Amino acid sequence: MSKVADNNENMANCICGECPSKNQDDTEFYCAKGKSPMHVRRRGCVCNDCRNWRNYGLSNGYYCDEGVTE
Repeated sequence: MSKVADNNENMANCICGECPSKNQDDTEFYCAKGKSPMHVRRRGCVCNDCRNWRNYGLSNGYYCDEGVTE
C-alpha cells in the first residue's frame, strides 16, 4: 500500500463526507491525515468506493477508526 499524499488533488477525491460512519468532528481525508480523534460508530464504510483507495492500492477500510497501517 502506498501512503496517500496529503494534497489538494487527493482531497478533492475524498468521499469521507458521504460515509455513514462519519463523525461530526469536521475531519475528513482519513487515509492521508489519520484516524478521527473521536469514537467512531461503524455503520458502513465507503473507503473502497473512493478514487484514492483505488489509485493508491489501499486494501483496508475504516481509516477513520483504525488509521492507516502499512
